[in-house]
Amino acid sequence: MKRVSILVLLLVLCLGGAWYAFVALSADDDTPDTPLAQVPLTFADETTLANLACGGHASVDDKKVVRCRVCPQGSDFAGSDSATGGWTNGGVLAGSFTAPEMDEALMRVNGCESHANSFGGDFLFRRDGGKWSLVRYASGGTADNTCLKSVWGDGRDAVICQNEDMHQGIESNAVQLMTFDSMPPPAPAKDAYRTVNFVVTEDGSGNCGAFDANPAMMQFDRVDKASLVPTNTSRPSVRVKVTLARAKAIKGSEDCPVTQPQSYSVTWKNLGDHFEAAEGYVGLAARAEDKCCELMVAQRVEPYRY
Repeated sequence: MKRVSILVLLLVLCLGGAWYAFVALSADDDTPDTPLAQVPLTFADETTLANLACGGHASVDDKKVVRCRVCPQGSDFAGSDSATGGWTNGGVLAGSFTAPEMDEALMRVNGCESHANSFGGDFLFRRDGGKWSLVRYASGGTADNTCLKSVWGDGRDAVICQNEDMHQGIESNAVQLMTFDSMPPPAPAKDAYRTVNFVVTEDGSGNCGAFDANPAMMQFDRVDKASLVPTNTSRPSVRVKVTLARAKAIKGSEDCPVTQPQSYSVTWKNLGDHFEAAEGYVGLAARAEDKCCELMVAQRVEPYRY
């Protein structure tokens, strides 16, 4: 009788555990199915994409750098321009950017835009039935194979890129969410992808602080790293680490004391349709409120709505 009781108890525990697992898994109904697995892109694929963007006239040098002598329509240097030499392939990112389960690729190209448009842009391609087609080109896009992807609740890939820029000796370093819709944005920005910032730092050491908000000080702020953080859903969160410091540039106000390098990490949770700042945000936001600190940090980051 005792053996029967033990067997019955084990059976109840097993059935109860199975039921609990079923309920727990079924309850997470806001988690989308995993998007269509992307077929890894080969160098031959990248050459095919380049030829689509170059009218079949792309070239490959001995270092496997893909080039095109003709800048695309809509770029600052549209047409054949010997002064710029056309564009080079800056990296290809595969994903489902405009709609769930789309087999798409973004190819960053450099050389056909002015500084105001990030020196380049992105071609958007789509593959259907094993055949690639060119969807469009947009100036100012900076998505390449170093960008991160975190799936939205609707099954599209969110694109998170780390960008650097330099103006008058001030280096800006930003982590941005990029918007890629199936149709281009309306005028006047019809040729540009839209970006929203997670965080932006500024380093004025390149000009000894001459153009900082407080010219008596120099900012040494930088983004160290952007990474994805696994969650209990299929939607990774985004974590950004920054380091902030400040030094005297010239004799002047003592309102902004010297600060030693200090690192901060902030996590933005992926809530399906936007990212919401969580761990580490309060400390960094407090620094952003400091009148002496050239720093921007967002609490809510969502795709630009056309």
